[in-house]
Amino acid sequence: MNIDDLKAFVWVAEAGGFSRASAEQRVAQSALSRRVARLESELGIRLVKRDGRGVRLTDQGNLLLERSGGIFAEIDAVKRQMVEHSDEPRGEVTLAMPPTTAQVLAPLIAMEVTERFPEVHLRMLEGFSGAIHNLVVSGRVDLALLYEPEERSDISITPLINEPVYLIVAKDRRSAFPVLNERKVVRFSDLPKLPLILPSKSHSIRSLIERQAIERRLKLNLAFEVDGIRATKAMVQAGLGCTMFSYAAVYEDVNAGRLEVIETMPRLSWTLSLGEPKREDSGRAVQAVRGVILEKLQALKDGGYWRGRFLFR
Repeated sequence: MNIDDLKAFVWVAEAGGFSRASAEQRVAQSALSRRVARLESELGIRLVKRDGRGVRLTDQGNLLLERSGGIFAEIDAVKRQMVEHSDEPRGEVTLAMPPTTAQVLAPLIAMEVTERFPEVHLRMLEGFSGAIHNLVVSGRVDLALLYEPEERSDISITPLINEPVYLIVAKDRRSAFPVLNERKVVRFSDLPKLPLILPSKSHSIRSLIERQAIERRLKLNLAFEVDGIRATKAMVQAGLGCTMFSYAAVYEDVNAGRLEVIETMPRLSWTLSLGEPKREDSGRAVQAVRGVILEKLQALKDGGYWRGRFLFR
């Protein structure tokens, strides 16, 4: 069976006619007709019936269309596997990261991969950890950095960094919140006295904070709900409230004197992990990018960008 003939049949079947398939695939209608006719001749069966509105598939045509999806998927998998097992890492790798991590880590990873592995095409996605988790589960990404991922049998989770979560306030606005002037750390029980600017419930840090509040029977003062770290930091700097996040999210702002981080008592923390779909063999390209991620994380930790405890070696 000629693969090009089978492909032509699938195009015609999915388009519902030769003329539409010709326009969609930019292939001459006569060429499509010849390929389908050749396939029918080789198989000794009729696959399509022409009528005034296009084509209708015969029962055998419907069966072949159904089986073709698996055939082409297997061909694509073989191609991908051959590329991934070449001597030099090559192929496409999709990496997803949360915004606070991506803003500093994405360019470092991209530059290193481009220099060391020129045959690897890196595709990056940005999103909150909940959305990223769904991408990993569905297999739509090869690697993902995410916070507090759910343990599942079909994905592999490698804990990387356990980070403290701080209360964050504008450095020149601290006096507007009397409870912050009483001590160097803020007790979790005092959080209801502060207007908080937090992300929506789908965000892992919001879940962490609310879980702690429920355990202590506290009602938080949610002043604003904002999904976006840049907007959140701008509102904190304007004195509209405080937020809670890890040090990495405000590293530059703290160094510039715009924001201040305050420890909580008891200390809260969350874990940044590397997630990936469980596969028999992830391929050289994925392994190469994974190695670069770990190298750059260590470099950022050594440079003071991350506070916390590294969990990998």
